Amino acid sequence: SGTVDPAPATPAGHELTYVRFIAQQTQSYTQVLQNAANLQPTNLAPYPANNSLASQLAIVARLIGGGLKTPVYMVNIGGFDTHDNQVDAVDHKIGDHASRLTKLSEAIAAFQADITLMGKQDKVTGCTVSEFGRRVKSNASVGTDHGAGAPMMVFGTKVNPTVIGSSPNLPANATASDNVPMQHDFRQVFGTILVDWFGLSLTNAQTIL
Repeated sequence: SGTVDPAPATPAGHELTYVRFIAQQTQSYTQVLQNAANLQPTNLAPYPANNSLASQLAIVARLIGGGLKTPVYMVNIGGFDTHDNQVDAVDHKIGDHASRLTKLSEAIAAFQADITLMGKQDKVTGCTVSEFGRRVKSNASVGTDHGAGAPMMVFGTKVNPTVIGSSPNLPANATASDNVPMQHDFRQVFGTILVDWFGLSLTNAQTIL
């Protein structure tokens, strides 16, 4: 109806009003999304099948190609919480973790090819982030437990193609409880993106983060 129904003047009522408002805004924005998708009705590059991340990035590429001005898109891929069966028990080069990284690689490659064919490759950059890292050594279930450090990958034609950080010195007698030491707070990466890519001042970036 274009209106937000009244709710009781209680904490729960305030939250309900907020949820209803977000739902209303989402409904209003749906047409904007549809219009952008219609302007780019097909992807210009093929995407791998049976890859949920690729399917999400295919949608993002269409919206970018259709001229949507959304500055940040968020997609996700699960399955990296590998407490068991992270690698094959015999061949450590294969297993669940390798399969997930393959899906990640193939999805990003398809996305980059797509936006390049659109001529948008210099206007888009991407970044991977995880809510947890992994430990140095596997546990008894051929997996690794939650850890302090994890890699981040930033990709795009305007990204300096280099490795930032040094190889960690791992203990010779590492146990399943030992962590890979964290070298950079993820907010440093986000801060660099905010300043160098989005043009925020360093002061504003530090305030936000």
